[in-house]
Amino acid sequence: MQSATNDGPFRQGHLIVRPARPWTPGVHALLTALHRHGFTAAPLPEGYNEVWERVTYLPGDTGDLDGCTDMRSETVLRSAAALLRRYHDCSVLFAETLEAGNLWQLPARLPSEVICHGDFAPYNVVLNDGEVTGIIDFEAAHPGPRIWDLSYAVYRWAPLSSSMAVEGLDSPVSQIQRARVFVDAYGLPVSERSLLPAAIIERLEALLAFMEREAARGIERYRRNLQDGHDRIYREDVAYVAKWSPEIVEGLRN
Repeated sequence: MQSATNDGPFRQGHLIVRPARPWTPGVHALLTALHRHGFTAAPLPEGYNEVWERVTYLPGDTGDLDGCTDMRSETVLRSAAALLRRYHDCSVLFAETLEAGNLWQLPARLPSEVICHGDFAPYNVVLNDGEVTGIIDFEAAHPGPRIWDLSYAVYRWAPLSSSMAVEGLDSPVSQIQRARVFVDAYGLPVSERSLLPAAIIERLEALLAFMEREAARGIERYRRNLQDGHDRIYREDVAYVAKWSPEIVEGLRN
């Protein structure tokens, strides 16, 4: 278990403990609303104070595409997309109410159709028996359109990235095939799929602007991200998605 002096989250028995932030009340309101409406694939909030917040630990395996072989299966891909859809559909029930009364780490986007998870990536889900059964780390949650959250999820899960070096996930053909599986399992209408490449590019550009703004404010996490070249990777991926945009649209629609 990590030390309580660590700035990151750490496990404490059946709880995950992390530093409280200005947006913690909004995140806890979101988690409470999810469970109230029957969505149990997210942590339960267990309270917060001026220093720490606590949520329940979700048992299961975690990891990313490059380090966790199980995370790359088509079954996991489909179950991830289906769970994201369930989450979005549940959040519709209270998105307007939560938007009005809470502060979020990321700015709300219009139209506020759902409460976006904000970082629905392989490293933020939990696996059990070869399927995605839970979603973790709602720190980046914020109101926005479905396509805003879905576009980033597709970017991460396909993954539509020029830097992916894992065999089988490192070619545009395989990535577009995985993107198609994801949007099929999510249930994105065919008529909306041509919007995805532009939405991914806009989402990555917004992420870049956020990172640079936070680094300029002296936030150490984002200063390290820039020092480690994360901004370069995102810029390369913006160009990559733009280059393959016609093929992505074709692959998603046909």
